[in-house]
Amino acid sequence: MQPQGVHPVMSQPQPYAMYPSAPPAAPVVGQQPVPLQHPPQQRQWNSGLCSCFEDVGGCCLTYFCGPCELCCCVSERMGEQCCTPICLGCLGSSVTLIAYRVKLRARYNIQGSILDDCCTTVCCASCMQCQLKRELNYIENQLGYKPAF
Repeated sequence: MQPQGVHPVMSQPQPYAMYPSAPPAAPVVGQQPVPLQHPPQQRQWNSGLCSCFEDVGGCCLTYFCGPCELCCCVSERMGEQCCTPICLGCLGSSVTLIAYRVKLRARYNIQGSILDDCCTTVCCASCMQCQLKRELNYIENQLGYKPAF
């Protein structure tokens, strides 16, 4: 005998229909694959590491006021906050310069490697900071406005 209020058909398990009408359609490719393109040729730095005589005033400013200049001038031009060198300086004094150099190289397709950047910064941080500034000047002159990072 059935308990009251339970319909015999509804108490039976129902089969699960995965595709009630038809299986889903195959995905449609709206765009054909594009052949791989080679990245553009990497370029050299606009000035050498020891080309300080191209900008004697800037090199003197870097030599005598390097940390202040890095915070106030270079950070802003790199699209960073002025406190970035202070915060990254907790990790080591060269970390900010390495980060800025890697960022500039990647953004403007300049030859080099992270290992080169580390060695250059550790051995010649002042010269590297001057080179970074000269490269920013070159990019600004080429574009006609401040580079966007």
